[in-house]
Amino acid sequence: MQLKVLNPGDFIYLNKSYLDIYDEMTNADYRVLVTFTSQFTGKAKTVSPSTNYTNKERYIVIGIWTTRDADQENLISGVIQLGTTDFPLGFYDVVIYQNNDNTNLDTTGLPVIWNGIMNLSGYSTATQSVTYTEYTTNDSDTESIYLTNTAI
Repeated sequence: MQLKVLNPGDFIYLNKSYLDIYDEMTNADYRVLVTFTSQFTGKAKTVSPSTNYTNKERYIVIGIWTTRDADQENLISGVIQLGTTDFPLGFYDVVIYQNNDNTNLDTTGLPVIWNGIMNLSGYSTATQSVTYTEYTTNDSDTESIYLTNTAI
């Protein structure tokens, strides 16, 4: 999967994924549930995206709206806040569940219908996936190692 997110302060961005997973389902009466787990931070969020079964013999369409603004997030309506410190740009583990209710966000006991990876990137090329820190001092200690990923 590939999701994009707009810059902070912009509105939400619609991402569509076309997946051939209908054969794994026993009940298509509800929207699926999708859990994203950041490979960088280990934090997870579950969202209930729009789900279109019109061409189910070939694929189902999953629509997820991404935002960077917390006040726009509505996980039941398919709007998820990503591109933050806890949910940065980069790779995510993805689990898609068959849901049993359109108002449910609890994955406990739900059948898993797809496992995969998602790459979250900025919509514009001006958005960096990593914030770089410039070192302004010339350290004479040449045996030092600078860890820039503090989540390790």
